[in-house]
Amino acid sequence: MWQAHHVRVLLEARGAMVEIVVMKTRGDRIQNVSFDKMEGKGFFTKEIETALLDGDIDLAVHSHKDLETEPPRGLVVAAVPARGPVEDLLIVRKDRVDLTAPLHVRSGAVVGTSSMRRKKQLEFWQPDLVVEPLRGNVPTRIRKLREGKYDAIMLAYAGVHRLDLDLSDLHLNVLDPLMFVPAPAQGALALQMREHDERLAFVRQLTDPDTVRAIELERSILRELDGGCQLPFGAHVSRSASHATDPGLEVHAYLGSQSGPIRKSWSNPSSSWVESKAFLSQLLQPVQWPTTFITQDLDHGNPLLALFQARQSVLHGASCISVQTANTAPPVSAVAAKEGDWLFVGSPKCAELFAATHDLSRYHIAAMGEGTRQALPAGTHIAWTGNGRPVEVFEELSSLVGDSAVWIPHANRTMRRWEGALKYPKAWHFYDVVVQPVSLPSHQLALILSPSNAEGYVQSGGQAPVIAIGDTTADHCRDIGLDVVGTARSPQAWGWSIAIDEFTSSQT
Repeated sequence: MWQAHHVRVLLEARGAMVEIVVMKTRGDRIQNVSFDKMEGKGFFTKEIETALLDGDIDLAVHSHKDLETEPPRGLVVAAVPARGPVEDLLIVRKDRVDLTAPLHVRSGAVVGTSSMRRKKQLEFWQPDLVVEPLRGNVPTRIRKLREGKYDAIMLAYAGVHRLDLDLSDLHLNVLDPLMFVPAPAQGALALQMREHDERLAFVRQLTDPDTVRAIELERSILRELDGGCQLPFGAHVSRSASHATDPGLEVHAYLGSQSGPIRKSWSNPSSSWVESKAFLSQLLQPVQWPTTFITQDLDHGNPLLALFQARQSVLHGASCISVQTANTAPPVSAVAAKEGDWLFVGSPKCAELFAATHDLSRYHIAAMGEGTRQALPAGTHIAWTGNGRPVEVFEELSSLVGDSAVWIPHANRTMRRWEGALKYPKAWHFYDVVVQPVSLPSHQLALILSPSNAEGYVQSGGQAPVIAIGDTTADHCRDIGLDVVGTARSPQAWGWSIAIDEFTSSQT
């Protein structure tokens, strides 16, 4: 209903007279069956499309992701307005929140969703959750959560955002679309009309070209997979973060296949690439990844292991450093840090340690770079993120914070680059890092998490090409003679997978 009234307002602003007709579809009527148990496609569109073809209505407003990839004969998508939020949203009862868990939900919690795509990715990121079917409109689903029928529920963030609901009694975790890949065209509307309607040109004025290009790429892959609501598939098109002057586009896909979870990323896809359907074979039969070593201790449930298994490859892991909180007492003034002081977090390891032992909500948080930001608990409010280059970071941070105090928890191995840049830095020797050589297995590629880990890797005899987390680590790897072939933008599994895809593509 929100979508229909939104489009009515857009059309009336251009002089149209609009009447809204409310219809119920099969997807609306059948509330006790999850999508994966329902036959066919077009659960939320068939009846409306029939009404269009019969002339009972002149325009249909759909959530674009509900439309079949091949339109019925006689109908066209007349316009696609500017897209809303694309992300998935996890809404959690506050007594079931665990900020140390990957998705902020306690182990064993019951999560409601009827989307196979969401179910598979929930199981991928946090396999200790229990996923149960959930149906109904947005307010109905939230009511069921408040009644205690679920510990958490998953929704499209766009729907919650549009309704502007008061959810202050619940914990909201807006999931990064590069981590938790949305449905193709999620957050976008489709305005459908009869193909020979004389008002098509008028309605086409509502089209946003950037949105159209993105969702056409996302849905082109879905079309070739012949998938609907039951397919555990996600696709997301974003502006490339690696080309600052000419961003271009990146395509990220997730497929829950029989061989395991497949993540695949492509940069700057061309029209010929789409037409040749090259993406289909690359998704269904992705290139094997090289045998890899990561400077991290791996537990059995690490999502990166599942990605390597699906790529018919092996991942070894061992930290080349030991890290522990420092024996030195924190500065006396740190205990009484003022609410709203700045906190600068300079590395992923610092982020993990500090978040596990301190209340982050009292600070304005600044992160060194994207990898450090991603290492903070999901849902943490981060006021500013730098580009990962220390000199530039502290220059920009100084302009941002002005005369404010900036707390800087740091390791014993720090270059103190903030000195001379920040007006009121509050250095805090918080943790110690000790390099420890390890026994390296045979491998073709190394994933390096920090400058100290890079040193430990070299001392262990490591010589393989390296993908580093962030620019600071990459620069240090080069300084000590390692061959850097890529930079990961996140220490999470999705960040490494994008960088490994880029590396393997360059090799082939």
